[in-house]
Amino acid sequence: MSVRTPATLDANGLRRRLVALSFLRWFPTGLTLPVTVLLLQQRGLDLAAVGLLVALHSAVTVVLELPTGGVADVVGRRPVLTVASALSVLAAVLLAVGTSLPVLSAAMVLLGAARALDSGPLQAWYVDHVQALDAGTDLRPALGRAASAESLGLGAGALLAGGVAAVALPVPFVVAAGVGVVHLVLVRRWVAEGARPARGSVRDVLRDVPVTVARGVTTAATRAPLRRVALVMGATGVALAGIELLAPGAVADATGGEQRAAAPYAVLVTLGFCASAGGSVLAARAARVARSGSRAAAVSTVLAALALGVVGLPTVGAAVTGFLAVYVLLGIAGPLLDDLTHRAVSSRERATALSVNSLVLQAGGAGAAAGLGVLVSATSRGTGFVTAGAVLAFGALALVGWPRAGRGHAAARGEKKVCQA
Repeated sequence: MSVRTPATLDANGLRRRLVALSFLRWFPTGLTLPVTVLLLQQRGLDLAAVGLLVALHSAVTVVLELPTGGVADVVGRRPVLTVASALSVLAAVLLAVGTSLPVLSAAMVLLGAARALDSGPLQAWYVDHVQALDAGTDLRPALGRAASAESLGLGAGALLAGGVAAVALPVPFVVAAGVGVVHLVLVRRWVAEGARPARGSVRDVLRDVPVTVARGVTTAATRAPLRRVALVMGATGVALAGIELLAPGAVADATGGEQRAAAPYAVLVTLGFCASAGGSVLAARAARVARSGSRAAAVSTVLAALALGVVGLPTVGAAVTGFLAVYVLLGIAGPLLDDLTHRAVSSRERATALSVNSLVLQAGGAGAAAGLGVLVSATSRGTGFVTAGAVLAFGALALVGWPRAGRGHAAARGEKKVCQA
């Protein structure tokens, strides 16, 4: 497959587009995240129905994760990103105006499909093109900035949501739809890519998707670097689910009830997103200091596991410090894990490999959400934090003894051949 870099666009230009599109993709999510449950309840749904809608969203994302990654590898990054952005806009509109359960359910299905569609194509597009310019390019600085932009987009959106929701709860969704339209337009203008092998018909495309998915899954299962990254991603999903599930209750205990905890926790979550953004910016520097991306990811993941245990302490200052430390440290590890993934695959399987990572992350989180809830009910919240931290620390062991740089360079040379074929 040939990769044609957009005319007059160098590595810096590609990075700027990656960062800008990453921010714009997650800013609408930050806008709607703090108010979605409130809006659904205002529409007359009880907590049980809200929970079912959230579960529906998660189920659609998990089911479509690998097939949509395969679609991106078969038909191209740009078409998949276009559809994902359009579905996000439509979902935001439906949530803003919908009042019936079928309409709200359709909106959550569309959100889940959009989330699955955009879990890897943008990053895959960037790596394809920057490695077409120079197969030896260090991906970590750009991936770190993109991850930072995602976190800042979430944080900025969450802050704005608090203001515009005071007007009316549907307003954040209207604003999110508007920003989504801007994102859609920029995707169409900026994400250019070379022609892919011709497909005879829709049937040919659909036939090739499961083949691509199967190849990606087989690669992830049989190639040691991808297996290792998948183990860490699963453990990270457990850690994130643990902190998202247990931290609100801890804040409620500290502030005297759920109602009083709402505003402080919103601020804490925003600070967490900012902390994650800062960690992502530090990823490349951490790799240089550790003299290895895998070593830096392992150390930061272990430290995040320790910080997760601190979040369960009854002292407010220590718990808040631990909370922010978890996000900083996982922010460092994230781009480094992405870099290790990219260097272990070729262009034709890149989006699928990223979808495998996303799927494992979500599966770990789903399992933790159920298991930790039962565990904490039988023991204590502190035990839940420690357990989640222990799982994260265990996952970090997969990064110990990572193959030396020679294999990474070989992968990069192979990638260059793929791009020039």
